[in-house]
Amino acid sequence: MKTQIITASVIAMITTSGWAGHSQGNGTCTDDLIHWQNMIDKRSDAPLWQYSKDTQVKAVEQRLKGNWAECETLVEEAIRAIRK
Repeated sequence: MKTQIITASVIAMITTSGWAGHSQGNGTCTDDLIHWQNMIDKRSDAPLWQYSKDTQVKAVEQRLKGNWAECETLVEEAIRAIRK
């Protein structure tokens, strides 16, 4: 019985997809901004760190204007800049 539970748990872990804490293209920029905020200070050594911060400011400006798609695009660019 114990072996069956362990086997089922391993299969569930292998077949379950990971979730990064945000989804892209969902029409809101909130989750993308939270993801960026969680990453920015952890990646202060990234070569494009300042570019990422500047791009995030532009994204927030677009969000305030109601341009959600443009906000998401800019935040994804900001995340990409600090990801490497």
